[in-house]
Amino acid sequence: MVRWWMLWLLGLVCLTGPALAQEFSSAAGDALLKQYFRERTTQVSDACLASIKTREDWEAVQAQRRAELQEMLGLSPWPERTPLQPVVTGMIEHGDIVVEKVHFQSRPGLYVTGNLYRPAVVTEKLPAVLYVCGHGRVAKDGVSYGNKVHYQHHGVWFARNGYVCLMIDTIQLGEIEGLHHGTYREGMWWWANRGYTPAGVEAWNGIRSLDYLQSREEVDPERLGVTGRSGGGAYSWWVAALDERIKCAVPVAGITSMENH
Repeated sequence: MVRWWMLWLLGLVCLTGPALAQEFSSAAGDALLKQYFRERTTQVSDACLASIKTREDWEAVQAQRRAELQEMLGLSPWPERTPLQPVVTGMIEHGDIVVEKVHFQSRPGLYVTGNLYRPAVVTEKLPAVLYVCGHGRVAKDGVSYGNKVHYQHHGVWFARNGYVCLMIDTIQLGEIEGLHHGTYREGMWWWANRGYTPAGVEAWNGIRSLDYLQSREEVDPERLGVTGRSGGGAYSWWVAALDERIKCAVPVAGITSMENH
């Protein structure tokens, strides 16, 4: 029986092979899937803002869209805002700026490590910037110093220009090394079955980072912004979309369009 099926398939390939070769690659199934997803992506992109022409249109659906993003990131309902338990583990004075080494817990046992950059002399409450890092990494002798070290020159710039800047590690490349790429290249599809996405964890860490910034005496709690590049550019979009406390968002080289992704 198996041999008859093999002969039938061979005959089908011989009859249709030239026609298929003109339209598809040798992996015809892959080409069909790629075409399907390309067309579906275009449909979603065209439809998502089709009904929004004015600011009033956007304000009418803003809460709904925010709730949809919250659900997609596995954050619905919102996790409990448990005590941050912040700790400053060290401080570096460098001329006109100060760098504080900090960590806090966005959830019990979920540590967020970061560096806080500020002017050495603070005479009034300052605007604050949350800097979420991309996939840069600094490691030496087997020790990860976190991707915040890779982007430290940006924190220095903000401090020297009158801002408080909190730069936090990601869960993939931080001092405490976790994993982003479970479904990307590790085959951990059970993440989806459990409603888990590391994107949601990064977004939550960003939101709790705003809580931490607002607790700092040198920060104006009404003037908060977010920025980051590469992966941090993507997180900047999510944090700004989810949290109304953000007054200014500057995502850099993160997400371009659905078609590109």
